[in-house]
Amino acid sequence: MNENLENESLSLNYPIEDQKLVTITQYMLLSIATFGLYTVWWMYKEWRFFREKEYLDIYPAVRAIFSVFFIYSLAQRILDYAKSLGYTKTYDPLLILFVVIFSNIASIFPDPYGFISIIFFFVLVPVVEASNFAKFQDSSFNCGYQSSFSAKQLILLIAGGILWFFVIIGLLFGDPNEVM
Repeated sequence: MNENLENESLSLNYPIEDQKLVTITQYMLLSIATFGLYTVWWMYKEWRFFREKEYLDIYPAVRAIFSVFFIYSLAQRILDYAKSLGYTKTYDPLLILFVVIFSNIASIFPDPYGFISIIFFFVLVPVVEASNFAKFQDSSFNCGYQSSFSAKQLILLIAGGILWFFVIIGLLFGDPNEVM
C-alpha cells in the first residue's frame, strides 16, 4: 500500500508561461488611461509569475487587489530577482509602500485633489523596469517586449481616453454647487 510514496511530489508545479513584457511607456499610458487600474493587473501578472517560478502557494489575484498589504514584498522580491541576474540599479521598497499608502489615503480627498491617488503607478516604474530586466535576462522561459498594444489594451486606451475627456470637461466646466 505504501509503495513509492516517498517518490510522489506534493509540490505545486505551475509551468512558467511565456512572458510578454510591456515597455515603460506602454505601462504608463495604460496606467494613466485606466486611472491606475492597469497597475492592479500588472501586479497580478507579477504575482502569478512568481507563483509559477518559485512554486508559491499564493493567490495572485488577492495579492493584487489588496496590493497595499503586499506591495512591499512584491517590490522586494522583484529587486532581489533582478539583482540576482545582474541588475545594478536600486529602489527602496519601503518608500514604494509609503507612496502606495499615501495614494490610498489621497483617494478620499475631494476633487481635484483626489486625483493625486493615481500617481502611485509612477513610483512603480523602477519596479517594472527591474522586472523587465530580470525576465529578459532569465533564460529559463521565453519572453519579449510587446511591439504594440494588444486589442484589449487598445480598448482600454480608447475607453480611458473617453473617460479622461469627460473628467476634464467636468472639472473645467462643471458646477460643483449644481445638484441634478
